[in-house]
Amino acid sequence: MDIDKWKRDLPFLKNVWDKIDDFDKDIENDSPKSDYISTCSYFFRPWNGGKDKHEEFCMKLVRNLGHRSNNMDFLKHPRERCNYLNIWLYNSMKKEEIPEDIITGCFGDYSHMMSKIKEYPRCSYYSYDTNYVEPINIIKLQNFHHNVNTIHDILIKERDTQDRNSQYCYAQRYANECVKIYRDMLNNFCSRNRSLSTQNDKTCSELETFNNIYTNYLFKKGDIYKKIPDLSSSENEKHFLCQTNEQAPEAGLIPGSRQEAGRVSESGPEHGSESHGVEQSDKNIPFNTTSVVSAMAGIPPFLALIYKFTPVGTMLRRKNKQSINAFNHLDEEIENELFYRGLENGTINSSPATYNVAYGRV
Repeated sequence: MDIDKWKRDLPFLKNVWDKIDDFDKDIENDSPKSDYISTCSYFFRPWNGGKDKHEEFCMKLVRNLGHRSNNMDFLKHPRERCNYLNIWLYNSMKKEEIPEDIITGCFGDYSHMMSKIKEYPRCSYYSYDTNYVEPINIIKLQNFHHNVNTIHDILIKERDTQDRNSQYCYAQRYANECVKIYRDMLNNFCSRNRSLSTQNDKTCSELETFNNIYTNYLFKKGDIYKKIPDLSSSENEKHFLCQTNEQAPEAGLIPGSRQEAGRVSESGPEHGSESHGVEQSDKNIPFNTTSVVSAMAGIPPFLALIYKFTPVGTMLRRKNKQSINAFNHLDEEIENELFYRGLENGTINSSPATYNVAYGRV
């Protein structure tokens, strides 16, 4: 889990990252630090004065839970704060290799304190690794639906093409990513395997929650359905109003043209998705009956008849004797004859050379 990457990929959720940064602030100047120490020292034998990274983490967690502070603000903490606290916990646990028993111990102390003052706990620990398969993906989906109002407000207002680094495009890419995560996990763990484990069952419940919030609070609002994928369809991504990473076509390469058709698309785990121009060999190829038949086999029947029975064919057969490369331009010349018949002198613009072809009477 890489929170720093999430910050770069989802800058429009700055309020989330600010809260997580607050959870990680140093505790050196906190006035109730001695209370943090008295709590955390129960979990460490011996206590090393708070210098160990695990001890420091423990004191930060006690501070963030708030029950050992000098005020009662911890009784006002909203649910969303607990969600972000658990993201910070999971990230810290993986990054600093924090033993889970430190976390459960701190939450146990918090729950005990709340019961003493006859208040219900405002936050509980989400044990992602225990409860879910692919916990990081579950966190991404939860973070999405916890911030669905922010994403809605960004997507609903745009009507014009956006720069790919705009908030709109960041939000759209996040939706695309979450839809892919949802579909993959639904297929892998819920289609037939839900009952195989408690983890699967809880994971599928989270997917149902995501589906409900995504569909009813985002996709069905205004024209947002044009801008993000439909969970009930097979579409994986949408880029409406948003520039993609695709490169511009090469100069002179017209979509749908024969040059475009002459490009080979490779797709696979080793290639990604690439396009390679089909290379033409510069070496001379012997011209014989076999090569003519092989070339003619790929030509539609009506073009073959033109080649055999019309002046165009006579002209081209004559040219075959003059040039071993005549078949390289066979279909071009037939097309030009069909579309420019009647011109006494047709000038055919074909990069890189220009051909002046004189046509006789039929």
